Amino acid sequence: MLLHRLVRRAGASLIQKANISAEVNYTPIKRVPKCPEGFLHNSNPLVDGKMLIRNLPSKTGRKLDYVIAAPKDRDLIATFSCENFPALNSCCAHTKMTYEEFECMAAPGTDLMLEKGVIFCAYDGDKLVGALYNSFNYEDKFEQMFHGEMPGMKNPKFIVKDDYAEDVKKYPFAPSMNYYMTLMDIVQPQTGKFLPAGIKAFGILELGIVHKDYQQDGIFPVFFDLAEKAFKEKGIHHVGGYCVATGTRRVLTRGGYKSLYTIPYTDFKVNGKPVYSNLKDGATCTDTMIRTIK
Repeated sequence: MLLHRLVRRAGASLIQKANISAEVNYTPIKRVPKCPEGFLHNSNPLVDGKMLIRNLPSKTGRKLDYVIAAPKDRDLIATFSCENFPALNSCCAHTKMTYEEFECMAAPGTDLMLEKGVIFCAYDGDKLVGALYNSFNYEDKFEQMFHGEMPGMKNPKFIVKDDYAEDVKKYPFAPSMNYYMTLMDIVQPQTGKFLPAGIKAFGILELGIVHKDYQQDGIFPVFFDLAEKAFKEKGIHHVGGYCVATGTRRVLTRGGYKSLYTIPYTDFKVNGKPVYSNLKDGATCTDTMIRTIK
């Protein structure tokens, strides 16, 4: 997950992680105001970013444009993430995560993806209605990404603890973010040992957001197709996504992604109680899904 790797990019040990997390410095988001209808606007989306698809008909008949985000729109995209992800992500919504609480991930994560990854944006005219963050990860980073459990491990097993109270305490953020970070720190680092030996790169669908009024427009499948093309251009043929929501899991399954392992939410306990239960979208687990791109 984005922030997990941001706070560990100096190659620190797991024990050092909490201290580094507390010292993360990022440029705050200059919050972009929404229009009365609840949208964020970019006056020149087709000029500022790299155009990929123009006027693609959506499932509801809208004509949408897809572009690669430009650095100048950093605050627009980060604001969009903070405005929408906490409310739309079932785990974050369950703990009532706020814009301000999510900023510690959105601000540095947007910066990192603009610099070293790629962010795809969907626009309806000048309205920003969707964004997908993607990261390119190479073998020189696998050791720290996967906590030393490298691709090619024989008979890998997904490890779940009885309780994660002590793990949650390692993070210095708001409780809602600490829970979410702990969950991601359970699933993401364990991916490596399930991957085949000899892979040189691993792509991750990091963070996807579609405005609530555009959930039926088929934006995610377009995003995922664009991401796979970008991964192939970077020499990446193994791609993963961490699905906390039923909708994302369904779309990835249709796109040929296969489940590697899951953690049922009944197993993610803090002080003996599940953190996430009765989620609004009916999700019961986080599913780590993988696809090999040929």
